[in-house]
Amino acid sequence: MSRPSLVRQLHRAISVAARQRAAAIKQFGRTVGLVHFGSVDQHTDEHEAIHGFTASLSHNDSHYMVGTYNGYNIRFVDRFDVIKSHGKRHEQTWALLEIELESHSIPHTLFIPTGKEAGEYSRVYATQLHLHPLNSMIFANHSPEFHGRFQILANPTHAQKVSELFTSPLIVGIASRFWPHAIELEHNKLIVYITEHRLTKTVLESTLASALWLAEAIDSTRD
Repeated sequence: MSRPSLVRQLHRAISVAARQRAAAIKQFGRTVGLVHFGSVDQHTDEHEAIHGFTASLSHNDSHYMVGTYNGYNIRFVDRFDVIKSHGKRHEQTWALLEIELESHSIPHTLFIPTGKEAGEYSRVYATQLHLHPLNSMIFANHSPEFHGRFQILANPTHAQKVSELFTSPLIVGIASRFWPHAIELEHNKLIVYITEHRLTKTVLESTLASALWLAEAIDSTRD
């Protein structure tokens, strides 16, 4: 097969994958009753942007959706950026699902899936220098499954608060429900990051169910 034919075939495959991803996102939004605003420009559009560690001056957001589900305010966006990792640049897309918690004093905490530190989540280690791994400090006796699946990052000065918030049952639930997705919590925001290239409505619905479970668990412990 000639090079032009290979290029056309690759472009066609990328186009099909993009359409399938867009269709899955829109179907998910309709199912849970989110309002779809399409692409938003962080520099010119007036909207409440989803921040978190993936936010940068160069990121592009599409499929921005907002709504309320099971009593929680929810926002979603499909975010694209070119990131640098170990001197190399590569394209990365994250689907971000954000839930607004009733609690307002959650210390900045990240759950990073093991094995993905150098790729999709390398930006965390490059920009969040105040966050350090806490697994061995406060979770040594918790679920072996959790330690095999997640690295928990937080400021060491918040270790006691993090330990009190994320009890053993919560840690077990996070390990079983969220891998390979990352989780970020700060103040009253819970963000789940999905990096699957083949995004489906089923994956999004399952992620929402897990995120609502975690939100309700956190809010119940902060009463």
